[in-house]
Amino acid sequence: TALPFQTSTGATTTLSAYAGKVLVISDSMTLCQECCPLDTTNIVEAARAANRAGLADKVVFVTITVDPGRDTTARLAAYRKFYEGPDQLKNWVLLTGKAADVDALWKYFGVYWKKVGPDKGAIDWMTGKPLTYDVQHSDDVFFIDEHQHERFLISGPAMVRKGTIPSALHSFLNEEGIDHVEHPEAGSWTVDQVLQTVSWLTGRHVSG
Repeated sequence: TALPFQTSTGATTTLSAYAGKVLVISDSMTLCQECCPLDTTNIVEAARAANRAGLADKVVFVTITVDPGRDTTARLAAYRKFYEGPDQLKNWVLLTGKAADVDALWKYFGVYWKKVGPDKGAIDWMTGKPLTYDVQHSDDVFFIDEHQHERFLISGPAMVRKGTIPSALHSFLNEEGIDHVEHPEAGSWTVDQVLQTVSWLTGRHVSG
């Protein structure tokens, strides 16, 4: 928890800096064309709900990259704008860092990630250039209590509410990503499931 990471604003932080708060930690990457835009959409929806419930200072949603080679602080900042709109979500934090630190973190949590070849014709939404690689990874959401103990885990693709994925990222999805949106797998996790776990950990009912 003492590994250094950088936020989308360029500030350096650690997970231990959030002791005393409930953490909802998800793995993601800004150039994912399959599950990450869905996962992040649900995480942001849950963060907004926690905000509305007055828990912005008690629950922090932390999205950490599995692609530190490309996910610079500037790219995280650009990605954040797709989701935020005019609403500044102070309880949603995006983190990147040195590859060794990111690797150590995800090994600790048991998250699988591996660099592979790119999808044919895939274009970087930020630079307009062809992608040179992709990152296969597991999709996990970890719930950490205020004492920094892992209490719950949700795995697998997300089931998103219709129309909630930012349009720029919806158009970035590949065929598999679109299929996840239109035909979610049985057992795909929802915003409500995240909020149920947050409610349990905080002792405060939070609804979407």
